[in-house]
Amino acid sequence: MKFRFLLLLLGVLPIGLCCSESPARDESPAGNTLISSARINTLGKFSFLYGSIEANIKMPNTADGLWPAFWLLGADYETIGWPGCGEIDIVEMGGRTGITSGIQQTFFAQGCHWGELAGGGHPNYTLEYNNPVNLQDDFHLYRMAWDEQMIRLYVDNAQWFTMDINVFDGPYPAGNYFHKPFCIILNLAVGGDYPGIYSREEITALNKENDYSAAMYVDYVKVYDEKNVLIWEDNFDDPVLDETKWNIEVNDFGGGNHELQSYRRSNVSIDIEPVTGKNCLILKTKG
Repeated sequence: MKFRFLLLLLGVLPIGLCCSESPARDESPAGNTLISSARINTLGKFSFLYGSIEANIKMPNTADGLWPAFWLLGADYETIGWPGCGEIDIVEMGGRTGITSGIQQTFFAQGCHWGELAGGGHPNYTLEYNNPVNLQDDFHLYRMAWDEQMIRLYVDNAQWFTMDINVFDGPYPAGNYFHKPFCIILNLAVGGDYPGIYSREEITALNKENDYSAAMYVDYVKVYDEKNVLIWEDNFDDPVLDETKWNIEVNDFGGGNHELQSYRRSNVSIDIEPVTGKNCLILKTKG
């Protein structure tokens, strides 16, 4: 198992959570790059405190430049902001270490972010791993178990990450940030700080062979309470995304980590995954 410990470094900054069209602006490194992608969230529609959440996901081929993620954000984001709202990364792929090591298909990260921005960083605990099998050629189960003591994160029922959240000493103790409801986010970013890619020319994952497009397929998302009773789910069986459950984000400035994509409604769909025949949520990037 290969991992890296990161503390007090810049993390995922979820600025721009929205679900309505924004005026065009030039806030990414390359301006409006014509790369479009997709992000959805349950902010204001569903959040939960403790229990477990799981999603069955087929990741895209991230090499190089794609940044898919399944994560949670504190439901008080709109009033407190980030990182004070807290963040739990159940899985993200496409990181720079995976690129430089040539192991993008197995390399993933999990972690938590909280506290306040200070001196160019914030408190976080993030681990990176090298999975024993390819995570980008089939569906895999990503899961979080959360109680009053611990956050535990799993891939295919194997536990990789554990964090004690019952800590209340020191500056910005984690215990002040992870005992409140969180909402759900799924997204497919392109470029930015995590891959360490800041220009279209560096993105090899979108190429002539795949018609300059890629997709993240989500079979289902399920949430259980502490007694393992199912309390919320989306199996993506309807012909269109259920917007009583999800917000579809639309903006021209990505997610705030110097990504190159804009988020568009047209990049969110529900259809058949061609290999398995599963009915899935599809988050697509084009560019």
